[in-house]
Amino acid sequence: MRTPPIHRATFDQAICGTSENHEIKESKMITEVVEDTLIERLVIALETRRPLSETLWSVEQIASWLGLAKATVEVRVVSRPDFPSALRPVNSKQAQRRWFANEVLEWARNSKGVIPAGKPGRRRRAS
Repeated sequence: MRTPPIHRATFDQAICGTSENHEIKESKMITEVVEDTLIERLVIALETRRPLSETLWSVEQIASWLGLAKATVEVRVVSRPDFPSALRPVNSKQAQRRWFANEVLEWARNSKGVIPAGKPGRRRRAS
């Protein structure tokens, strides 16, 4: 005697409880695969370094590279006439200025990193 064929819905109910649970499990598996793929792509993008000619530095990044305080860089470095010109990503006075990293590095090499002398202040009395 031949056994009757098992229908998909009957099989799903036997394995997963209901066919709806099976669809939910399949959907979760697909979502996990997509998320894993997106995470992998994001990691690759973050690990890929841009060339310095395409990298923009802020005042904070320039200060970090020069080993100076942000205020010092704003007042005594980027204001120099021989320092590379800044660009603003958007047309607004409030937008933070940025500089191409390769231009900043070239300027530092050419000027040998000399920072202008500070303004003379009051001298302390010898004790």
